[in-house]
Amino acid sequence: MESFCLSITVPSELVMSLLMVAMVVLLLVVIFLFIRHQKRSKRRLNKLLGLITVRNSHDLKVLKENEEKYRSIVCLMNEGILLTDADHRIVFANKCACKQFKRPEKELCGKKLSDFAVGKSEAAHLDELLDRNKAGTVAREEFMMYRGNEDTFWASLSFTFPGHLKDIHDGAVIVMVDVSGHILLEQKMRKLTNNLVQKVKQLDCVFEMQQMLGKPNQSTDDILKKSLKIIPKGLRHDHEMRVEILYNGKEYKSPDFYKSKWHYTIPLKAESQVVGQMTVSFIGTHPPLHSQPFKIGEKVLLKSIAEKIMMAISVVEETTGRSGTK
Repeated sequence: MESFCLSITVPSELVMSLLMVAMVVLLLVVIFLFIRHQKRSKRRLNKLLGLITVRNSHDLKVLKENEEKYRSIVCLMNEGILLTDADHRIVFANKCACKQFKRPEKELCGKKLSDFAVGKSEAAHLDELLDRNKAGTVAREEFMMYRGNEDTFWASLSFTFPGHLKDIHDGAVIVMVDVSGHILLEQKMRKLTNNLVQKVKQLDCVFEMQQMLGKPNQSTDDILKKSLKIIPKGLRHDHEMRVEILYNGKEYKSPDFYKSKWHYTIPLKAESQVVGQMTVSFIGTHPPLHSQPFKIGEKVLLKSIAEKIMMAISVVEETTGRSGTK
């Protein structure tokens, strides 16, 4: 029995067609999977962007609320708050600062703080202080300032130059406190202290003069020459005071004495008769502008000393029987 081998011959065109179909199907599957993946990624991205937008909106709202709260706190603070720009011009003033200046904020903004300083030297020093600013530094000084009604007040100014705010604020942050009451109290205490010191000086002078006049065996010349050194000790400007005593035609005077336009003269009397005079002269370059070189208390002291000198001289002359040198 004969065996037959069957051989099937497939045309090459069919094989190529099947391969092409398979590749197209595979490509379509890949494209489908890619598009599906892209849609899923886009949905995830949109969801994430939505969450970020909601979160940013919430953060922005919170920041805005906090900014309004901080601004309200700054506006209602008991200290004046001023913000300046790089040219030292005021860009913000809280209610307390406006109250201290007695001016609305619109009158303060755009002006320099030195525009309200009393005196050109104070204004120049204030501008110089702001010019010397360095990031992170703090300075504090007191200045006399003008109010809106032309009154003056003392302001304690604390200057801060925050370097970490350079991107949003390149000027100074100034805290201002009205210290007029404290300054006036300090001035009053200083005046009382000076008066007390002056009273002590006058008492010491009177005591030293009394001790000198009470010494025995002194001549008129001795008394008058020693008086030249003691008398200035009871006066405020003792180092700038010189004394001249004219008695019975003789002249006694301190070194460098000359009669300036600031002098005070007391007549020397014996038994109601003028026998000479005592002149105290201020020889300093300039006396204090706010007061005379000789106050009432000093004039009373000089009159009292003149009387004591004449009493001592009378005793000496009665004892020696002459008015000249012993």
